Amino acid sequence: MLLKWNEDTIRWYISANEYTGFFKNVADTIAPMLSGYKTMCDIGCGLGLVDLELYSMMERIDCVDINEAVIGKLKQSVEVRGIENIHARLEDVYNLSGSWDVIYMSFFGSRELEKFLPLCKKLIAVVGKEAESELFPGKYRKMKKNTAEDTEKYLIENNIEYKITHREFEFGQPFKSMEEAASFVRSLSKEATDSEINEFLERRLTEITHPEYRFFMPRKKPIGIFQLKGLL
Repeated sequence: MLLKWNEDTIRWYISANEYTGFFKNVADTIAPMLSGYKTMCDIGCGLGLVDLELYSMMERIDCVDINEAVIGKLKQSVEVRGIENIHARLEDVYNLSGSWDVIYMSFFGSRELEKFLPLCKKLIAVVGKEAESELFPGKYRKMKKNTAEDTEKYLIENNIEYKITHREFEFGQPFKSMEEAASFVRSLSKEATDSEINEFLERRLTEITHPEYRFFMPRKKPIGIFQLKGLL
């Protein structure tokens, strides 16, 4: 499954992060890796959720993505919070030029990390690992994700030095209603039958006590955080 950004997926992704604190946990983990650096470029930034956690550590963060919807949402978030050092722009990262102390990549482009090494002093890449649970029936996954295990194998085979930090954080999805949960699962597995979706929800949903949400679909997300030396 490749996440397609639209009004619903943006809302679900933000609510999942707010409920679980996933990107704050990621930011807390990588913060020590940024010590001594002043500028950062988040390529394939999406909603820039980690940047909104890290901005106070950096003099400037450039956030680049090709999707107009997420760049628009990030610009809105930056404006609402009065953040002056995050600069979001609509651009294809493969046409990127410039130089930064750090290039950061979160669940993006991990098959070709070395392409971005000439642009930075350090590259940090967050890559998902194989997880025990999914947010939709696994039989409907159409795209094999590049995992941290795949990335590590590639770096070893190509004699690229790296450090890796292993972590696992909760990044499940809260829902206001059973109907919303069904819509969420269907958006990720459009070919699933109603009975398959209902069976999946019965197995995976838990009821919660929360002012806004009634249900939660837990999912532990294991990640590998790679550090590579840039070429600047």
